[in-house]
Amino acid sequence: MSSKILMQLNKITRTYLMGEVTVEALKETSLEVYDGELLVILGPSGSGKSTLLNIMGGMDLPSRGEVFFDGMDLSHAGEAQLTAYRRREIGFVFQFYNLVADLTAGENVALAAGL
Repeated sequence: MSSKILMQLNKITRTYLMGEVTVEALKETSLEVYDGELLVILGPSGSGKSTLLNIMGGMDLPSRGEVFFDGMDLSHAGEAQLTAYRRREIGFVFQFYNLVADLTAGENVALAAGL
């Protein structure tokens, strides 16, 4: 394993407003992922795993804190930068797949590849 930090999360917090209630999905969570490291995120339902992955994957931003990937600050990146990051650096296997029902499996793959 390399000693290079590939992804770094510094005290990230993610809050959501649910009606009049503020829900804290992540609270001052910090994490360092090293180049070549295998990472498992495990926890009970509602513990913030999906929120953490969405932030690491550039699909959501923290309410507070900083997220860096290979030195790039994702926590203040614009949509174009986040799109480029997701396209070049990130791959997701979703728990629940989202396919276009009227397309074949091959057409769904081609559609995603064209994005």
